[in-house]
Amino acid sequence: MNDANRPPFFPMMINLSGQRVLIVGGGNVASRRAFTLKKCSAEIVAVSPKFSRDFPPVAKRIEREFDSSDLTPDFSLVIAATNDRITNHKIFLMAADMNLPVNVADCKEECTFFFPSMIDFGSVCASVCSAGESPSLTHRLSERLRKVWPIWITEENTHKIR
Repeated sequence: MNDANRPPFFPMMINLSGQRVLIVGGGNVASRRAFTLKKCSAEIVAVSPKFSRDFPPVAKRIEREFDSSDLTPDFSLVIAATNDRITNHKIFLMAADMNLPVNVADCKEECTFFFPSMIDFGSVCASVCSAGESPSLTHRLSERLRKVWPIWITEENTHKIR
């Protein structure tokens, strides 16, 4: 699973509050990413000809195919999560040309950042990421952490009060 020749990725937590994020796609993967980004108070613009029923309300929904004019340099992050490899690749190339961080859901080699599984309790959070190698491992580890995270945070806060 782990490429021994590749150094680990640097886990960076950034403040996305009010930052513009472009999500291209309206299916399940795009929906999960939108939910997480919305939780982090990002200003989301989503472009897709169709959105899943579970897609969260976002700042702006554009119901049509992606157009190159949708991707502008004022976005902080770009998510390419369509079911079309050619469109996702085009978004990757455009984002790279603009030096914008991009996550391409169907091609880990085209990701300049990986979308982690986020575990949070109030303002305390952690993330789990396998650099696109094993989403199922990431999911299992995250679920295990979610079970104990509130307990650990509460215990730590109790110790600080004493």
